[in-house]
Amino acid sequence: MTADLGFAVATGEYIDEWLEEHDVNQAELSRRLGVSRKHVSELISGKAALSHDVALSLESTTGVPARIWNQYESAYRDALARLRQEKAYAAQYERAKAFPLTELRKLGIIASGARDRAGSVRDLLAFFGVASMDALDATWSQGNVAYRREARSHDHAPKLEAWLRIGERAAEADGVIAEYDEDALRKMLPELRESTQDEPTSSIPAAVRMLRTVGVRVHLTPAIPGVGVHGATRWFSGVPLIQLSALRKSDDQLWFTLFHELGHVLLHSRTGLFLDSDSSQWEAEADAFSSDTLIPPALAASLPRRRDLAAVERAAGALGVAPSIVLGRVQHDTGDHGWGHALRRTVDLTKIDVAYGQPLSALPTAPGS
Repeated sequence: MTADLGFAVATGEYIDEWLEEHDVNQAELSRRLGVSRKHVSELISGKAALSHDVALSLESTTGVPARIWNQYESAYRDALARLRQEKAYAAQYERAKAFPLTELRKLGIIASGARDRAGSVRDLLAFFGVASMDALDATWSQGNVAYRREARSHDHAPKLEAWLRIGERAAEADGVIAEYDEDALRKMLPELRESTQDEPTSSIPAAVRMLRTVGVRVHLTPAIPGVGVHGATRWFSGVPLIQLSALRKSDDQLWFTLFHELGHVLLHSRTGLFLDSDSSQWEAEADAFSSDTLIPPALAASLPRRRDLAAVERAAGALGVAPSIVLGRVQHDTGDHGWGHALRRTVDLTKIDVAYGQPLSALPTAPGS
């Protein structure tokens, strides 16, 4: 009695089995139950639903408890509903294709194979926590969460929505953290800045753990092709939620983006969605915050202005930041980006310790999974 096999067993088939085993015909059963022959015929064919009253009558007639007949009926109706739902899911597949299904499969979020259209839609909807593609559209375009409505207005919106949803699901799985403490966050900035000097595979998780203690969630969410976002910030469940994509896979870019997003937390509204791919006053302010926090303006004049790796490393040592951060600033200021790449360390999110939160594979993708 399962929709997975593409069929549903009607309660009437079990009634018919009892009739055969006990050499009773439908006419006799109708007399014993006190119902019409037509009703018995429709029960057996599955056209009529089994009522609780008739289940009680069947208990008296057959000796099979009414709860058993009711269980058969409930399972049958549930199976029929699921079969209808599978057809509805399959019909929504063309709309679902706008979302990055392949990438979500790679991340373990969609378990169904590419050929399973209904299953792919079912997993996608479960991931977003909605019942249909229409409900998904309404949730992200008309719902009461402001940043979701804003996300819907961006280019490649379905891909962006999926990327943001990964962060939401991670936050949901992560549990309770400390209340947001702005003063504590500001006092923590120098220590975060110093940690840029350490190996990213250890320093980045350490920074994430530190930020949790002042009520800031950070989730490392692998970039999705077509979503050119290094980072995003919005408030979720009462605390700031920052997502970092490591889009360029370099330590200086990841650290700059983290401080950029912290700028949004400290400077800007709690209701908006801040994407570093946008061109806005808020993004410019967050850029300035990150740049000035990592390399204070009073010290920026001491940075080299030509291709000199040794000078970059000396300046980084004096400032107490990673050489790649000084390199990035020098390249930005001079417009010369064609040198010094050996000072950058590659950031591979698959090798970052995720003990501070939940790996993507641990996020539930469907009810009961």
